[in-house]
Amino acid sequence: MSELIGFALGVLSGVLTNIIWARRGRLRTLVEGFRQQRYEPLGFDPAEVGLFPLNRWTLARPLQRSHLQVSVTEVRPQQQWFNQAEWQRIADEFGRRYTGDIGFLTDALIDHRESREGEDFRYTLTPCDYSEHLATVEYLRRHPDAQSTIRANFVNGGIIEFARTSPPTSVKINVAVLNLDNEFLAVQRSGAVDFKRGVWTVGPNEGMKLARNSTPGASAEDFFDLGERCLREELNLEPVDYSGINISWVGYEVKTIQLKVYAQIRTHLSKREVHERLLSSHSLFEAQDTKWIPFRKKHVMDIVQNWESGDIEGRKWSSSAPHTLQEMWRMRHLLRLTDHP
Repeated sequence: MSELIGFALGVLSGVLTNIIWARRGRLRTLVEGFRQQRYEPLGFDPAEVGLFPLNRWTLARPLQRSHLQVSVTEVRPQQQWFNQAEWQRIADEFGRRYTGDIGFLTDALIDHRESREGEDFRYTLTPCDYSEHLATVEYLRRHPDAQSTIRANFVNGGIIEFARTSPPTSVKINVAVLNLDNEFLAVQRSGAVDFKRGVWTVGPNEGMKLARNSTPGASAEDFFDLGERCLREELNLEPVDYSGINISWVGYEVKTIQLKVYAQIRTHLSKREVHERLLSSHSLFEAQDTKWIPFRKKHVMDIVQNWESGDIEGRKWSSSAPHTLQEMWRMRHLLRLTDHP
């Protein structure tokens, strides 16, 4: 009996070996294709760090400043994602310690360029307080189920509908800075900031401000204005010091439902000049250290793959860093970065 079982197993093993051998080429192709995609900057999926796009611009369809329209309304949407009473209690608690006039997205129309009306990216902001943004972040921390519901909504394409029913949150821009030597600026957050102390970011970040009691329908600080203020306050750079700001991506981070804007510039200043400007900037206290890193595939992928555990130099990065680098890579030809071995 044992001999019969052994014979059967031998036959089965031979058949399986022949099948695998016959399909080895296809298996190798699939594996190599997966590796190549996963280990390319554009193979990174922003959803891995909770980022979902509202709109993306491309080399063929860049966002032009003349085609960006922002308006302000005091009318808040009827949010339907949280328990309002519990959220309000949290907001009242934060309001005793934090305050600041900011705004959150409450509507948007995508510039699909397929009609006259679709030539512009139009969006609406509603004033809120910084303490309300913190309350939203805290509510999501306490209620992972609410975060899961919002994530499912994003995955199913309901991101604009979410904006129209969103609880108060905030808007933040991340501006990647490249120099003429094809290096990008990395900034380590200091111990003086409230969040993410010691982690590294690709370029500076800045939150949008929006005064309360703004005139209904009036213009406010738009994404380009916010980018310029970010560079001015964080690095003491003026528009004459760099190429025009390129905005390539806007969307939500599901963990905080903060609206995030990703942009890039290229400065003609030397590393020494940028460092000198930084030392006299308004927000110097927020930066503990800076580093210029070559914008090459091996450095980019080191951060994309190891942002949380630490790159080859032991630096731990913000969760937004992989996507910032991916957006730089995607727009590299517009930034005239062609050397990317």
